Amino acid sequence: MSQEPAVAAPITPEYCHFFKTLLVEELELENNYLRLHYGQAAIIGRLALQSAHFFLENVRVRSLPENCSLPEGAVSLLLLGLTREKAIEQRVSTGCYCIVRGEVVLCNVLHSNSSTLTARGVNEQFASLAHDPIAQKQFLSKLRLTHKPAIDLWFIQPIDKPEDLLTRRLKIRGLTVR
Repeated sequence: MSQEPAVAAPITPEYCHFFKTLLVEELELENNYLRLHYGQAAIIGRLALQSAHFFLENVRVRSLPENCSLPEGAVSLLLLGLTREKAIEQRVSTGCYCIVRGEVVLCNVLHSNSSTLTARGVNEQFASLAHDPIAQKQFLSKLRLTHKPAIDLWFIQPIDKPEDLLTRRLKIRGLTVR
């Protein structure tokens, strides 16, 4: 059985003009980029540095059912625009918990200097291939191989008690069971 998402007519997403609370997992594990969040997001995680690039690792949320909760640091998102100097200025360092605010984008992992894509851009390119369903499937497959979700960073700040904050925010969203 294929892991390919069903190809359906895309709906052009509306830009999210508020910092929607999302989990690292919700962005990193989304395999259908037509459904990726489009716009601003606020994400809580643990800051990590790998190969001179900053990432935001997931935080384990124990209030979620066990089958919905990954171990801490199991997945991570690339943070675009965070330099060592900016991290020092914002008083964040590797291993600290923080809240990141920025825009969700797709970053080309093969060509780091290429421009980023958004969910809207993916939907528009997909729609331009509406005459050829095979080309649409190939486009999505290739995109998953070359692009990964990332956060174009606007703000970052350290936080205490990340799991508690995440639990409260998820309760507001109605996602937790307790």
